[in-house]
Amino acid sequence: MTSTRQSIIDHLRHKQVASAAELSRLLKVTRANIRHHLSILVSESVVEVLGKKPASGRGRPTLLYALVSQAKRSNLDLLASALLEEIGYPHRAASLPESLHRIAQSLSGEAGGATGSLTQRLFQAVQRLNELNYQARWEARSAAPHIILGHCPYAALLPAHPELCRLDSSLLETLLGKGVEKVAHLARDERGLTYCLFALHL
Repeated sequence: MTSTRQSIIDHLRHKQVASAAELSRLLKVTRANIRHHLSILVSESVVEVLGKKPASGRGRPTLLYALVSQAKRSNLDLLASALLEEIGYPHRAASLPESLHRIAQSLSGEAGGATGSLTQRLFQAVQRLNELNYQARWEARSAAPHIILGHCPYAALLPAHPELCRLDSSLLETLLGKGVEKVAHLARDERGLTYCLFALHL
C-alpha cells in the first residue's frame, strides 16, 4: 500500500470522516491524486462514502469518506444479549417502556447508576456510549447540556424497529439519572452527516 493511502487511512481512523479536499490540504497532495487513492480504497472495501455535504452554490455535493470498519460499527451483539435476557423472564411486566428500561440498564453496564456530579456523569455517559459505538459527545448549552449521538449502532434495524430510538432515551436516562428530551432526530450537520440530539432535563 502506498504511503499516501496509508496516510488517508490513518487520518480517517483519527478524524472518522473527511472530504477529498480536506485530505488534499492535510497531506499536501493534489485533489486528483487523493481522489485516485480514495477510488482504490473504496474498490478494496477499505473506505466508503459515508455521506454528502451539499454544495454552497452550484456544483456537485462534497463526498465524505470514512473507514468501512467505522461506518459499519454496530452494537447488535450486546443488544441481542440484553433482549434475550429480557425475554428469558416471562413473568416480568411486558410493557414496552419497562422492557426498554431494563434493556438500557443491561447496556449501561458498570456506567449505570448515575453517581458523581453532573459533569462527571456526562463524561462517564459519553465514554460508555462510545464503547457502544454511538460516536457521542456532549455540549454545554445555556438552558441545559445537550448530548449528540453521531452514529446509530442499530441503523440496520431501525426501518423495521423504530422503537429502538426510544431505547436511546432510556439508555441516556439510565446513564445520567435525569430525564432527556430528543430535540433532533437524524438531523444533518454541516458535513451532511446525520445525528440525534438530546436535551437534558435539569
